[in-house]
Amino acid sequence: MIDVVELTRSLVEIPSVTGDEKAVGEFLFDFLQDQGWVCDRQEVAADRFNVVARRGSPEIILSTHMDTVPPFFGFREDEEFVYGRGACDAKGIIATMICAAEELLAEGKTDLGLLFVVGEETDSSGAKKARDLDLECSFVIDGEPTDNELVVGHKGMIYARIQTTGITAHSAYPEQGESAIDKLLDILAKLRALEFPHDARLGETYVNVGTIRGGRAPNVIPDAAEAEVLIRTVTSSARYVEILQGLSPDRDVLEVVATSEPQVMESVEGFPTKVVGYGTDVPSLRSLGKPLLVGPGSILEAHTAQEKVAKQELRDAMALYKQLIGLLKNSPG
Repeated sequence: MIDVVELTRSLVEIPSVTGDEKAVGEFLFDFLQDQGWVCDRQEVAADRFNVVARRGSPEIILSTHMDTVPPFFGFREDEEFVYGRGACDAKGIIATMICAAEELLAEGKTDLGLLFVVGEETDSSGAKKARDLDLECSFVIDGEPTDNELVVGHKGMIYARIQTTGITAHSAYPEQGESAIDKLLDILAKLRALEFPHDARLGETYVNVGTIRGGRAPNVIPDAAEAEVLIRTVTSSARYVEILQGLSPDRDVLEVVATSEPQVMESVEGFPTKVVGYGTDVPSLRSLGKPLLVGPGSILEAHTAQEKVAKQELRDAMALYKQLIGLLKNSPG
């Protein structure tokens, strides 16, 4: 049988920062085809594709993403942990899903599917494209670092851009110009003072001003400024857009780039559950089947300079996926 740590090593050692997933996609396609899976490449963009692998007519799909955040750094290990970009988010998860599926096949279980997508770390482009797949499944198990606990709810998201304009002038004569940065700072101060919705289950709304850009030089009154804001939402995105539009009488100041709604996932009796604050591909993947969200590793390790996952947690996840699939196959749907 396939060794989950060695497969994780192979995957981690292939750089696949979002937008550059081709090499890891080719590796997975060839690897799974050699294992006897019926494989397809679902094109998402030039040199970017989802990997779809089937055995029989899949009733349950195991899915996670191939892309990682930057920067890439390679694999290393010690007695307890596997380290490297993607170790827990989500190449270790890919390895556990493949190994669990292979063990099920060896035990005579069939009708399984694997779906590995691109673009989760930015715009979920791969998961959105996966809606077009000719798959009618009962369940889709999405993998993210959840400490091997079923996530039954997660927050939504508003990604917004705030852009202000002004008039350039010499900084010694500010009355001759109009500062776009001052306008932006005023709006951001209002944003930070706003009261956003709270939900008893999902908790507080989180607001992050992620980037600020603007100006031309220290001695020039700035004529343009921009901030990118990410809001982790707990209720309808429309409510948040309404609140944000109240920040400025000029509606052109605000651009809502992307939204996703808060999500509720399936629970299974006997499995520990929790609610998380981050987003996933579930909003798009739920069109393929009832969604579950679970995987090895901690979200607190994801995206860090020392990203890691415990080897035992990878092995535990294999057993967890096998147990879940067995229960779901016998469920009334």
